[in-house]
Amino acid sequence: MPGSAADQGGPSKMSTAQWLYIAFTLVYTGLFLFFTRILYLRHYANRHYYGKRPPRLSLQHLARLAASRGRDLPYFSIFIPARNEADVIARTIDHMGRLHYSPDHYEILVVTDEKEAMAARKTRAAIADRLIRLLTDGGEWDGTEQEEATLLALLARLALDEADLDALHPLTLQEQAACLFETARALLCARGKADPQQIRQILRRTAPRLQERQIDRLCPALLALALPVIELLLRLQRKDGSALVHQLLACATGAQQPLTQEVLANLTYTLEQRMAELLCHASAAELRRRLADAFRIALPTTQEIVERKRLEFAAHRNLPALRHVQVPYDFDGRLGGECTGHEVPSTKGRALNWAFPFADPRSEMWAFYDAESRPDPDVLRYVAWRRLTAGDQFQIAQGPVYQIRNFWQTGPISKVAGIFQAIAHEWMMPWQLREIPFIGGTNIFATRELILRIGGFDPAVLTEDMDLGARAWLQGDTWPEFLPYASSEQTPPTYRGFFRQRLRWGSGYLQVCEKIKADSTAPAEKRHYLLRIYWWRGPVAWTLCQLLALLPLVAMALGLTGHLDARAVPDWVHTVLSSYSVFYLAFALFCLLHYRRFMDPAPRKVQTAGFAQIFLLPISAFFLPLPYSASLLLKLLHRAPTTWVKTPRTRE
Repeated sequence: MPGSAADQGGPSKMSTAQWLYIAFTLVYTGLFLFFTRILYLRHYANRHYYGKRPPRLSLQHLARLAASRGRDLPYFSIFIPARNEADVIARTIDHMGRLHYSPDHYEILVVTDEKEAMAARKTRAAIADRLIRLLTDGGEWDGTEQEEATLLALLARLALDEADLDALHPLTLQEQAACLFETARALLCARGKADPQQIRQILRRTAPRLQERQIDRLCPALLALALPVIELLLRLQRKDGSALVHQLLACATGAQQPLTQEVLANLTYTLEQRMAELLCHASAAELRRRLADAFRIALPTTQEIVERKRLEFAAHRNLPALRHVQVPYDFDGRLGGECTGHEVPSTKGRALNWAFPFADPRSEMWAFYDAESRPDPDVLRYVAWRRLTAGDQFQIAQGPVYQIRNFWQTGPISKVAGIFQAIAHEWMMPWQLREIPFIGGTNIFATRELILRIGGFDPAVLTEDMDLGARAWLQGDTWPEFLPYASSEQTPPTYRGFFRQRLRWGSGYLQVCEKIKADSTAPAEKRHYLLRIYWWRGPVAWTLCQLLALLPLVAMALGLTGHLDARAVPDWVHTVLSSYSVFYLAFALFCLLHYRRFMDPAPRKVQTAGFAQIFLLPISAFFLPLPYSASLLLKLLHRAPTTWVKTPRTRE
């Protein structure tokens, strides 16, 4: 009987499992080679943009350049829309006030929403009523987190009024109250395990002007004053805080000496009793007045913080003008629009359109930043240089945005998303702007004339930035140029927040495409080009990315069920395939180190855990395109989002 083909040395027939393995190997290799194109894009961006930034752009050089053209330095108006941004707006204003430009030639306009103040008044009235009943009638504590924070702030103000410690005098009364409130809250959250670095960070955040030796003196005073505040709070809540207070006594004295602790305990008891007596004898009107001060500490509105900063800026001649513009609750949202008498949904475009008439008439360049933006300090000098050298040819520019500043406070998927979003902006955007008039919502500079000529922002579009870039070309015949100065921002800390933000982006993307398609006033050739490039960059790319993200899961399932045969390729191919994963992870770690200087500091153990989460990159690959796929599916089902959703912030 003749032997088989294999026995005779003839060619063996490839099984289906082997062909599948070869197919997966080829696709995986193709994807890897496609990914490595990012190295060329990095080279392109450095060669054509970052490497060509003019060195030493001093104000004196810019002044001479302007004089040679018979004009003054360009004047800038920086617009910052901020609704419910009390956690971040103060630091943003401080940063904007320190940009490396003449303070007489730029202004900051923070645009808040009247609806925030209206909602705060209702919330505060309800909290005040509940707390007054508790303080006057007694009863069991069943307060909310907001009510506890307000009560804590009230006790902090009482402690400061009664103690009047000389050690706290480097701080203003408002800063003293804020620091004491934050310290007491941090100690409560940590259950008495005080972290000196955390308290120092509170002081640095509240009063950046403080020197280290001043902080050294303030920390013990804050710890000591926090004791009666915490003890009285626990007593009002009918909680046994003896163990916690004992821990805090040892922490505040910095040692275990019984005598020192006894002295501090007596002072704590005396101050607590005086505070309790004040509360006991205070009338409802007096309590309501004190609670009004407490709200500004515990639950401040964006408006209150901006007004406080406006007064600070006005008192210093070396700071730019800070304007506070509040959008009426019933503004219809259109540039030059009107107040309707009924509430209108809030959007960023609506807020900016209201603020434009308040800009200084001298401003020729308008900049747009988010409420937590930290632009490069030299960005105004560069834009001024471009405006002086290019003239009217320089109309609109988009800079990269690194959403990684709260990196250590985010979940694993948000970490990976933040890293790769920064890569896309730093290295891919310069190339992308050759094909698409991309505008990304923040770190934008445009001439006043262009914005007004195309009618400002569209308040009804979910992605007003993308729409602005499209209309700048379709209606203004202007293509955005790349601005090689980055701005750092936050990324949504949870995947839920990330999903909602990207879902809005994807839905707005499709909305803009529909708008371009229906716009019969724009040149047909331009509209067809944009729709074609948007189609390939949008729905086609999203669908392809989502399908490719499924490949590892499909390969794993087929391998576990025996439908993939790795014997189809030589052993050295397996080694090469394994090296791809090593490359991806090494690249992610390289980028993490590359962008680390833009990240807010964090304890070492938090950073160690963050490094470890980068290794979840293969799992994250499936979840990153999911919001865009969902937006496409919802569009097909006629259930796409129609309202603007605010991106959640991490407290700074």
